[in-house]
Amino acid sequence: MDLNVVICIDDTHPEKGWGLPDDKCTSYLHKLNEEFDCKFVQFIPSNYHGKFPLSEHKEWINYWNGLDWIELAAHGHYHDCRNEGPGECEMTEHTYDSAKQRLKDCLLEWDKVDIKPLGWRMPGWLATQGSFDAVSEYFNYIAIHESHNDNITINNIKTFKGADGIHNSDCDVNLWNGNTIMFQSHIAGLTNDNNWNKQNYENFRNILLFLKENYTLNFKLLNELI
Repeated sequence: MDLNVVICIDDTHPEKGWGLPDDKCTSYLHKLNEEFDCKFVQFIPSNYHGKFPLSEHKEWINYWNGLDWIELAAHGHYHDCRNEGPGECEMTEHTYDSAKQRLKDCLLEWDKVDIKPLGWRMPGWLATQGSFDAVSEYFNYIAIHESHNDNITINNIKTFKGADGIHNSDCDVNLWNGNTIMFQSHIAGLTNDNNWNKQNYENFRNILLFLKENYTLNFKLLNELI
């Protein structure tokens, strides 16, 4: 049986420990690509916490964009709330109109580094209906969580769902979007269990070895499945 395997990574940005070329977490991605031909969808905030605008880090974005096994996708603008909302769930604070303005701010940063991301994931996963409606007008697809976003109506945009963790066991994976396994991870972060540290790298490698024994694996970027 053939399986598509998608591996998503949230929050990568040009800060030490969060996806710089010489970071340990980055080396694990290279190792998996070399061993299995893995591909990765990097969901990147365009100005993480207001401190890392992409336009000031073009060399960094060019590093990731130069790897043909990496897709760059959008993941909010600030990736934090500006009006006392819940933590980093940036798009929970927005109506349809204010979401459109924040998306324009986001895409302006991407435009300054000469990239038009096709995909989007809500920062912090949660968002208002108005934010989802606005996103559908600017992107070709949206990646969602199968339970966190189950109260949202999504129209007129390709939707991918799934959130199997790279830290889970090899028997705890699910098929979504047809014959596709969609793994979820974070590049780093103190509150996340699915970071790219040594333990999770080794665990995920074992998951892939298990799957490879039982299936023909086709590693895909989300832009290849639109």
